[in-house]
Amino acid sequence: MATSRVLSSLPNAVSGAGLRYGLERAVGRLLEQRDRINDLNVFPVPDGDTGTNMHLTLEAALAETAQLPPQASVAAVAQAAAHGSLMGARGNSGVILSQVLRGVSAGCQAAEEMGPEMLAHALEQGSTVAYAAVKRPVEGTILSVVRDAAQAAVRSAAKGQTIAEVLQAAVAEAWDSVERSREQLETLREAGVVDAGGFGLAVILSALSEALGIGQSAWPDALALVSSPSAGEMADGPAGVMAFTAPHSGFGYCTEFSLVGAELQPLEVRARLGSEAEDDSALVVGDPGLLHIHIHTHEPWQVLTRAADLGRIERLKVEDMTSQHQEARRRHGRGGREARLALGVVVVAPGFGFHQLLLGLGAAAVVEGGQGMNPTTADLLRGIDEAQADQIILLPNNPNLVLGAEQAARVSRREVAVVPTRNLPQGVAALLAFDPEASLDVNRQRMQREMAQVRSIEVTTAIKDSSYEKGEIARGDTIALLDGQLVAAGSDLAEVVLAALDRLSDARVEVITLYRGARVQVAEAEKLEQRIRARFPEWEVERHDGGQDLYPYIISAE
Repeated sequence: MATSRVLSSLPNAVSGAGLRYGLERAVGRLLEQRDRINDLNVFPVPDGDTGTNMHLTLEAALAETAQLPPQASVAAVAQAAAHGSLMGARGNSGVILSQVLRGVSAGCQAAEEMGPEMLAHALEQGSTVAYAAVKRPVEGTILSVVRDAAQAAVRSAAKGQTIAEVLQAAVAEAWDSVERSREQLETLREAGVVDAGGFGLAVILSALSEALGIGQSAWPDALALVSSPSAGEMADGPAGVMAFTAPHSGFGYCTEFSLVGAELQPLEVRARLGSEAEDDSALVVGDPGLLHIHIHTHEPWQVLTRAADLGRIERLKVEDMTSQHQEARRRHGRGGREARLALGVVVVAPGFGFHQLLLGLGAAAVVEGGQGMNPTTADLLRGIDEAQADQIILLPNNPNLVLGAEQAARVSRREVAVVPTRNLPQGVAALLAFDPEASLDVNRQRMQREMAQVRSIEVTTAIKDSSYEKGEIARGDTIALLDGQLVAAGSDLAEVVLAALDRLSDARVEVITLYRGARVQVAEAEKLEQRIRARFPEWEVERHDGGQDLYPYIISAE
């Protein structure tokens, strides 16, 4: 990844590569501040996950930009970040952040580079789009911070100042706005904290300013100014989430999902799903045909029933906010930070779907990477640190990454064991065998044993003309590799998949799992699933959204 010189090489403009580096810097800074932001999180519900949600959302945005060529324009990078953040948005704060990025993208359409006036306009558009997404905007939140920062940027640009000065003005005003939030919102005043989402946005803007070479000395002072008491106590009583107890009825459920349908309109769907009588944090964002829904409700299944009448539900996540609040209070009781794990698993995987699946199965951290975009040793070391465990098991999930994983294990400050998984199905099988109560050595042996029981089919595209045992392969043909060996090729994707599965007909297979790639439509995957069930009725067939880029399908056979 480029250094900060990429940004400063154009004295008054940011390139696409520069914006991408700034986003990378912001993801790193959000990770550093994640626990602090979680500690501040008391509005709209004191569930202590704003830092985590903003970090995961921006991480999804950055991952999407990684698919672009190095010379991509600033407009292309901004558009990719907006799309990635929408698809990876987590929680109220993450959805609003995705809309800020969407507005920023709209503000620099078709531009090769971003100058000071365009930066100010893009931030202003980010504020406008974010405000439009919220049914009842509240002052003293992330919305106020992005608006105030954008207005400061516009004033600076109007004076003819440089892009660094414009961003510096936005950063300074963002931190001032964060500090004002504690007086603007009664909930924050009662808890003795500033707004968590606004704090997170100020961290992002500050990281971008660092990438522009402004320096790192200005905003740590602001961090000290707005930081919350580390143990959740103020001089006159509890602070942060410790200042609140759950009501008798609880806080309800944070319900999130994507809604797919040809004629969906955001405002109409929000009216159909949300309660106009209550502030239920209903956010419906995206474009007609594909919407991301976030809603707080005590009756999630009623919401989902109404949603199912409007379109197809994907990426469903329902979380009990009362339990999250109780866990946040326990975390504060331990001094405001999560206790370190004794043993954790770090996994390398491409695509948001795989990230969510692996985290749900118990991975402590997931590092973005795969064929054609293997992470560096530094990337792996960051993932190891993010896992916050004394001992680490590292799953590379690619034969080309095993040596790199072993190198990271050697130089890491922690004890790291590499289980040499060669593909994602092996990685999933190994993770399912993980027992956090067992020792590192016991887990390593168990995971290696289980990964060997899984067959893997990877479906991709031929990059040149060639041949194999069954005939010729033309560039652009679909090819399928069974455990790394080429077994089927052709111009019809579904037929190639079925031909590869035929090679398993004599094996002891009970379950087939399809992981859909980012460029495969859901309807297309559903048709393939039906054809597999018809061809192999004795197999149980499952399907998941993997989100991987280069492989239309990755298939596990167990």
